[in-house]
Amino acid sequence: MPDTFVSNPSFFKLDSTLKKLRNYWQKTFDDLKKDITVDQWLLLENIYKFKKITHNELAREAAKDITTVSRIIELLVKKELVEREVSKEDRRKVFLTLTDAGIKKYKDVRPIVLEMRKVGWKDLTEDDYNELTRILDAIYANVPSR
Repeated sequence: MPDTFVSNPSFFKLDSTLKKLRNYWQKTFDDLKKDITVDQWLLLENIYKFKKITHNELAREAAKDITTVSRIIELLVKKELVEREVSKEDRRKVFLTLTDAGIKKYKDVRPIVLEMRKVGWKDLTEDDYNELTRILDAIYANVPSR
């Protein structure tokens, strides 16, 4: 691997792009008074997608540590957007599901999220998307988990 990859500011660009996106999303949520954070949205979206999911599965899907997921879930439970359901087969296992209010919040915020995603992809092609996805997947796979 050439040294230019290592000394190149690409990782800084990736980090600053992610921060800019998160700030844009949060400001949009706040301006529209959606009473949700970007991280809360990410978890809501995954719970909606899977319908019923454990804390550990959700942490893996959201690429977040279990402590962060637990803290965010606690806030979502207090907002009455998520509820916990103890497994009938194994009482140690707890599933997370969206409440009716959680489903309503998801359906209210999702069109906004889709529009915000379009902003970032403006003037880019499907090939651009596929190439970026391939590159990010490779970087993700190359970095060891700790």
